[in-house]
Amino acid sequence: MMPVPITMSTLGRNGQFGNQLFQYAFLKIYAKRYRLQVETPAWIGQYLFGHSDPPISRPLPEVRDLAFQFPEPHSPLDNVDFWGYFQYHTSFYAPDREYFRLLFQPVPEIKARMEQAVKALRSRGKTLVGLHLRRGDYVVYQHTNPVFFVAPSAWYLDWLRTIWPTLDSPVLFLASDELDRVRGDFRQYHPVTSRELGVSLPLADFYPDFYLLSKCDIVAISNSSFSFSACMLNETGRLFMRPERNLQTLIPFDPWNSPVLL
Repeated sequence: MMPVPITMSTLGRNGQFGNQLFQYAFLKIYAKRYRLQVETPAWIGQYLFGHSDPPISRPLPEVRDLAFQFPEPHSPLDNVDFWGYFQYHTSFYAPDREYFRLLFQPVPEIKARMEQAVKALRSRGKTLVGLHLRRGDYVVYQHTNPVFFVAPSAWYLDWLRTIWPTLDSPVLFLASDELDRVRGDFRQYHPVTSRELGVSLPLADFYPDFYLLSKCDIVAISNSSFSFSACMLNETGRLFMRPERNLQTLIPFDPWNSPVLL
C-alpha cells in the first residue's frame, strides 16, 4: 500500500531560512505522528541537512496554517498541500524536541567545518555570548508590519553592561545581516564574527552564524525566527534573551515554551 502524502509546494520560497525550518519541522512532525509521507520541492535543507524526501508527485488541495489547529484534534489531514509558516507557540513542538533537533543536524562535511569555527571561538574565552541583530528586510518592513520591529543596539548594550562583569572570561560573538552597520556599536566588547573565524559556506552564507548561535552559552536574539530556531537547537545554552518592544528592553525566554515572534 502506497503511503499517503502531505506536501508543501512553497517550501524554499515562502520566507527565509528560519521560516523554512518551522515549515519543514511541521511537515515531518505531522507526518511522524500520523504515519504520512512527506513530499517536498528542492530546498536548502537538502544541501545542509541531507534531507531526501521524495519530490512532489501531484498537485494537492491547499490547507493554510491560519485555518488549521496543531496538534490536529480530530482526524488527521492527508492528501493536502500545506501553506503557511507554522510558527506555533513552541510548547506545541516540545513533545518532539529531540526529533526537531535531529531534523536540522548538518551533514558530516558541513558539521566538521562548523565545529572548527566553534573550536576557534571557544579558544578565545570560556563563556560564549551570542548576539543576533536583524536589520536588512526588517528595516524595510518595520513601519508596515509590527513583527518586523528593529531592536536598537542600545537595548543589547544595556543588557551586556549588566551581565558582562558576572561572566567567566566572556567572548562576544556577533551575527547580523548587516555586520558593518552594527559592529561598531559593540567595539568595547571586541566582538568576533564568522569572518574572523574563517568559516564560510557559499551556498548558504547565513548558516555559519546560525550554527554558531546554536552553540553559544548565552544568546540574545532579534525578533526573528532565524535566531529563535537557533536557540531551539542549542542544547547547552543557559540563558536566552529577546527584545520586547513595549518594555524597550531584553527579556528572558524559554525557546521551547514561548511564541516564536512577539
